[in-house]
Amino acid sequence: MVDKESVPMKSGDRSTEIPPAVLHGFARFVQSLSHRRALKFGESVGSLLNLVLRSKARITRDNLVLAFPELDNTPELAFLEKRIFRHFGRVGVEFLRFPLMDSEWLRRNVSVEGMEHVFERLQAGKGVLVLSAHFGNWEFAMKRLAIDLPKQIHVVIRRIKDPNVHEFIRGYREKFGGGVSIIQDNGALPILRVLKKNGIVVTVLDQNAGTVEGVFSPFFGRPAATYSSVARIAYHLDIPLLPVFDVALEDGKHRIIIGPPLTTSRHSEQEFIQSLTDRCNETIERMIRLYPEQWIWMHNRWKTKKPDIS
Repeated sequence: MVDKESVPMKSGDRSTEIPPAVLHGFARFVQSLSHRRALKFGESVGSLLNLVLRSKARITRDNLVLAFPELDNTPELAFLEKRIFRHFGRVGVEFLRFPLMDSEWLRRNVSVEGMEHVFERLQAGKGVLVLSAHFGNWEFAMKRLAIDLPKQIHVVIRRIKDPNVHEFIRGYREKFGGGVSIIQDNGALPILRVLKKNGIVVTVLDQNAGTVEGVFSPFFGRPAATYSSVARIAYHLDIPLLPVFDVALEDGKHRIIIGPPLTTSRHSEQEFIQSLTDRCNETIERMIRLYPEQWIWMHNRWKTKKPDIS
């Protein structure tokens, strides 16, 4: 249910940290470009990272073949890999340009489908627990929805390894992105507090959870260790999950898709958690199949194996 899979830097690793001045300077450069040129620049950065980050490129290809075996040893595999890295280069540039995107720009360039589902959950008075993923530009969804919602949006994150990058992104999100961060290290209590005040909490559920925090749930036909805490909260508060995804469009615009609430039959707690987690993975997978270049394939999603799988 985290925004980034990472752990805090150990003391003594400060030589690998990016200085804040560099981060802010790069952001100012990106903001000096026209929007169209900035997107092209971001795609070029993504292409460069595709060449430099060889381990991430390998994980991307391996994951694509696991999900789409028919792509193995085909030109389409290499083409899709390049599109994925270009897409995430663009995502980074868009995030850095958030200070330039006012409400008028957002309404003109980011459409929203299904906003009525959010207001229905707010009217129910039990909070809005959002299911999302590292898909499209997930930060855009918070920024766009924040201008139309009467409640503050909170997003569950995990600390990034580089503390300077962590603080930079957290600060940008809270100042320009419309979302207040909830650090996952603090457990479920902050999430429960927001929901019990009829607030809005955004979680992402598409990263490897390990065996302690997760349950195994099918994802592209393979067991994937998936965070169970989101479904557990839904069970104890008796609320559904609201799927929200951003889709990046070819013309540089975006579309936010808010689906109908997800829930399942209330049998035992464990059966409920397993069933709802399965529905979450099905929902995320459905979006990825529609737009495969817009998901974070460079993450080792199937890293944790079930005990009976080699």
